[in-house]
Amino acid sequence: MPAAVATAPQDALKLLFLVMVGGGLLALGRWSSRVGGAGGTTPPASPFGPPDLTLHGDAIPKAWPPSAEEVAASLPFEPALGRIQIKRLYFDKTDAIPGPADPEVFAEELHIELYNPDSGHSWWQSFFVATPQGLVDTLREKHWRYLYARRSLSFRVTTLRRYGARW
Repeated sequence: MPAAVATAPQDALKLLFLVMVGGGLLALGRWSSRVGGAGGTTPPASPFGPPDLTLHGDAIPKAWPPSAEEVAASLPFEPALGRIQIKRLYFDKTDAIPGPADPEVFAEELHIELYNPDSGHSWWQSFFVATPQGLVDTLREKHWRYLYARRSLSFRVTTLRRYGARW
């Protein structure tokens, strides 16, 4: 017990030092925000004026592609899925709508979010989707002799069009 009483003044000094250092850091932070920042005032006007947003010549405004949710909502009803719903659908690099630049040569990862309203459970499925020529090009580009994918789909473009792909 006497040892605990003897160390109490040292602990009080340490606590006081810690509070003073914390207060000093807080004061330094407030001071530096006043010096370096605008302090909540509006930034000065640009000497160049507002940007010109009018279209010039043959410029065509670029529209954003549909989101993964919009792509999934555009799919036709599939009775084989039952009550399972497709919530999101997208490719890694290509926009699902309008599709790839060259539909004859296509190989990419497809990601689908599925949702079961009965259980409230959702999950992701991924597939490697490729046309035969797209698969050949991928193997050649990566210097692979074969591709092992547990979930891979290889289609001819005519098959994709028959199932509703707009490419």
